[in-house]
Amino acid sequence: MTVVRFVDGTYPSLDQQLIMAGNPTEVELKLWVTPEDIIALRNHPHFIGSLDSPTHEMLDSTYFDSDDLFLRDHGLILRVRHVGDKYLQTIKSTDRGAGLFERSEWEQTIEGDQPDLSRVQDTALGRILIDEARKPLKPIFETRVERTTYHLNGNGADIVMAIDEGQILATGSSRPVSEIELELKHGKAADLFKVARDIVDIVPAHLEFKSKPDRGYELVEKMAVAAETASSPELSAGTSTGRAFTLIGRACLRHLVANVPAMLGRDMTALHQMRVALRRLRAAISLFSVVVGDDRNGAIRTELRWLAQELGPARELDTLLFEVIKPLRKRHANEPGLANIGKMFARKRLKSYRQAHEAVRSARFRTLVLNTVEWVEAGLWSTSEDAAMRTRRDMPIELYAAEQLSRRCKRIKRRGARIDGLNAEQLHRLRIQVKKVRYAIEFFADLYHRKKSAKQHKKIRASLTQLQNCLGKANDIVTHKALFEDIIAGRTRGLTEEKSRHCAFAAGLIIGDQQAQLSNALDRARKAYSRFESAKPFWKLPGPISTAPVAEHPLSAAVAPVPVAN
Repeated sequence: MTVVRFVDGTYPSLDQQLIMAGNPTEVELKLWVTPEDIIALRNHPHFIGSLDSPTHEMLDSTYFDSDDLFLRDHGLILRVRHVGDKYLQTIKSTDRGAGLFERSEWEQTIEGDQPDLSRVQDTALGRILIDEARKPLKPIFETRVERTTYHLNGNGADIVMAIDEGQILATGSSRPVSEIELELKHGKAADLFKVARDIVDIVPAHLEFKSKPDRGYELVEKMAVAAETASSPELSAGTSTGRAFTLIGRACLRHLVANVPAMLGRDMTALHQMRVALRRLRAAISLFSVVVGDDRNGAIRTELRWLAQELGPARELDTLLFEVIKPLRKRHANEPGLANIGKMFARKRLKSYRQAHEAVRSARFRTLVLNTVEWVEAGLWSTSEDAAMRTRRDMPIELYAAEQLSRRCKRIKRRGARIDGLNAEQLHRLRIQVKKVRYAIEFFADLYHRKKSAKQHKKIRASLTQLQNCLGKANDIVTHKALFEDIIAGRTRGLTEEKSRHCAFAAGLIIGDQQAQLSNALDRARKAYSRFESAKPFWKLPGPISTAPVAEHPLSAAVAPVPVAN
């Protein structure tokens, strides 16, 4: 992937990048729908006038890779598609962090149904298929899709809407395909999102971050629906701060959406990962607040806060039941009150999961995801011509990262130096500060590869992780204590007097156990803080960034391409 930089050191917005020629980049959104949704859209008054003169194609595609999935692991897709009497060879670059909205693509007509590697020298595939790296390629999965294509033209935009219905096939398994792909041929990114929003308003369509190849590889590896952990995009020195925020926000949103299927299957790890994704995204918005402070920022944060509140109770009860009550029941197997309390909170947990499921299945959630993606990718913050906003947006990320890390670490040191004298609320605020810096360090990790920097980076990250975990444990203990106060006071509904006494005794047992762990958690927090406080910063302000020779371009007096590993 190549990011363009103007000769004055600034970077173009996404809409400006779309105007620039020379980089074969797809700009697309995918929406998952059911076959019934497709029928409803075709018959809806809003689309009846637009969905005319369609073209129909049967697309039979074969995807190639080696036995060890060498291409996939290098972020590449190699496909041969049979369309009519032609064979099209397509190579796609799926660099980590760039996969939702942009994808580099090279397409060629070839003879026959096998890849022609003699014609890939000028593609991303050609750069890795040196003689030593060549691997025997073979078909690993297929897609058989009926595609109906429409052109949605209006307001100067040309958007291709493709409805795909069919199957992905791998040895011994298959998966249905039912999706809408929106591709921007001409116009602004906002035009693309407007069509997507119109669709979501009519049918319960979900933004889909996984491509057909992603799902094909899942079939090959026989991967069940499961929780997915976070990953950070690859950032390089010289990347603009605005571009860095887009890549980070994109990765957080992908993490959030990827965990929805498993979470709806009552996978508590997936629920936890959705909350992690939300915390990371909210931390990123805070970290880049001076860059992304446009008029939609507040509304986005409000909706993310709503979702966090809907998911929070279920996660809190997961922690209580499986990390607090379950271990105690093993140690006190004959204590009836613990069993009663376990059943009581298990019922509350089921109710909280229903609340979380309803939120994630709601139109509000679908709109939240789409609106946040649009804002991250092409919000007003990314195109504002305000001089101050543009200066911050175009600052090289290594400069911005160093400034943010320095400032936020000083905040932690001011509060952490008196950790023994902090009350529960102050410890909670410290934990939030620690969490934001830890996420920032993860976001910016690829900027610090040198041996000395990497060592200090590892030390600071490890100390902050332990400090966050210890403070989180302390916060959980305070939260759990509040949950049991009513039980200790005898305020339990539907229980006999005897069971109420047993529950009150068990609640006291739980609080006593938790209180005993509190001093240990705070002691470990003090030690973790000491390691953090003694670690040397791994970030340093770099020297001036040189610019490559420039060429004339209508968007500026001159532009120069800057390679960025996205």
